[in-house]
Amino acid sequence: MLSLTTYLLLQVTRYLFFDLARIVYIRTMDYDLIVIGAGPGGAITASAAAQAGYRVLILERDAVCKSPCAGYVGLSINIEMPDDCGIKSKISKMRTYFPDLSYHDFPLNGFVVDRPQFDQSLVKKAESAGVHIKWKSPLIDLVPGGVRFPGGAASGKIIVGSDGVFSKTSSLLGIKKQRAAFCAQYHMNGMEPLHNTSEIFFDADYAPGGYVWIYPTGPDSANVGLGITISGSKSPHEYLDAFIEESDISGRLDGEISKYIAGALPISGLREKLVYDNILLVGDSAGMADPVTGAGINSAMLAGEVAGNVIIRALKHDDMMLLGQYETRVRRLLARPLARSLEKRNKLDEYCTQNELLQQHLPELWVTFGQYWE
Repeated sequence: MLSLTTYLLLQVTRYLFFDLARIVYIRTMDYDLIVIGAGPGGAITASAAAQAGYRVLILERDAVCKSPCAGYVGLSINIEMPDDCGIKSKISKMRTYFPDLSYHDFPLNGFVVDRPQFDQSLVKKAESAGVHIKWKSPLIDLVPGGVRFPGGAASGKIIVGSDGVFSKTSSLLGIKKQRAAFCAQYHMNGMEPLHNTSEIFFDADYAPGGYVWIYPTGPDSANVGLGITISGSKSPHEYLDAFIEESDISGRLDGEISKYIAGALPISGLREKLVYDNILLVGDSAGMADPVTGAGINSAMLAGEVAGNVIIRALKHDDMMLLGQYETRVRRLLARPLARSLEKRNKLDEYCTQNELLQQHLPELWVTFGQYWE
C-alpha cells in the first residue's frame, strides 16, 4: 500500500507530465493566425492571410456552416465571389409594407444565396489557400499565446473572433453581451414570391420589434422568416407560423416547408473596441450587423478583407501594434451608418408595440425611405 507521501509525489509527477505533454502539443500546432468561427468574415480573413503564405487555423463549433439569414448579398461589395457560392435569385427591388399593407418600393442591386452553401464556398476557398479548419471544435479558452478547444490546443500570434452574436471570444475577453434579435426562418416551395423582389412586412402582431421577410430563391420558392426584439406571447417560431397561417397574405404562402432554422443577430451597434492586443473581432461578434435591418453579411465580408490586409502587414513586420489599423479602418467605413441605425433602433423600440405608431413613423425608421436620412 502506498504511503500518502508517495501517492502525492506520483500525482504531482502525473500532472507535470500532462502539462509538459500539453505544452509540446501546443508547439506542434503552431499558427500565425487562429480564426474562431467559419462565417464569411472569418473565412475571408483566413483566406487573405493564407494566400500571403501564413499558417492559418479556423476553429468552427458546428459540423457545417449554418445561419438564420435571408441570404441577401448586395453587389456594392467589391469582393470576388466563388463560382459555387449558391446564388438562387437576383434582387432588383425591395417592397416595404406598412401594417395596413400599403407599400413603398425601392431599387436594390443584389442577390439571394443559399446561406450554408455560400458560407461553405468561402471556407473551401480558404482551404484551397492552405487554411486548416477543424469542425465541431468550439473555443474553450484563450490561453497565453494560443487557444484551447475540445481535444487539443494551438498557439497563434494573432487571434480573430468571428464567432457570432454570442461570441465565446468576446465572453472570454470579459466583454458585455450584446442585445440580440431572435429569428426564425422557413425555406418554402410551391408558393408565390414576387419576381426579383424582397418583401419586408412591419406588423406588431406578428413581429414585435422586428419584421417579416420574404426573399425569393426561385420562381416558386422563398426564404420566409422574421426577427423579433420584444418578448411577446409567442416564440419566434410561433410568430412565424401565425403570420403564414393568419396574415392577409397567407394565401400566397400556401407552400411546402423544406427547411427550418433559428438563431439570433446583434442589434447593439458596433462594439466600443474591436482590437484587444493580438485579438481582433470581426462580423457579428463585433456588432457589425445593422441594428434595424439586421443585415450583416456585407459588413462582415468587408471587415474580413480589412482584417486580412492588416494582419498580413503585422505579421510581415512582426509588429502587433499595427493591428490597431484594423479598428481605425473599420470605424471609418462602418461607424457612421451603424450609429445612425442604432439611433433608429432606439426610436423603433418606442413605436414597435402598436401598429398605429408603426403606420405613422415607419418612414423615419426604415432605410429605404427618404425620411430615414433626414
